[in-house]
Amino acid sequence: MTALLGVLVVVVLPVGALIALLKAVDLIQHRRAAVVARQIEVTDAIHREFGAIVAPTVRRAHRGWRVVLPMHAGHPDAARVVELAALTFGPDVAVEVAVVAPYTAVSRPRPPATQNKERIASAMSA
Repeated sequence: MTALLGVLVVVVLPVGALIALLKAVDLIQHRRAAVVARQIEVTDAIHREFGAIVAPTVRRAHRGWRVVLPMHAGHPDAARVVELAALTFGPDVAVEVAVVAPYTAVSRPRPPATQNKERIASAMSA
């Protein structure tokens, strides 16, 4: 009886744990693939109708999906883009669409580099 219990602990338990971990990894990869597929689907629908005006991001929300459209809310086609994003998922899926202003980097002039004696000497020798 002790030998059977030893075999169970040494062989079966690690194999079972490994199988459980592999199933968990498979579930995570499947969920990630679903998010990527939905994002491609939304992007393709918008690009078919308007061209490459926006690149939406898609992620899972509490009971559905969240689509973020990085475009100005005052864009003339913003309402239709939001409608397309919602229609892509179908009427039975809860979709939250957010229109956010895209990030624009403000270009500032670089401050002049400080000159030291070694730098000046190397520049003069060149």
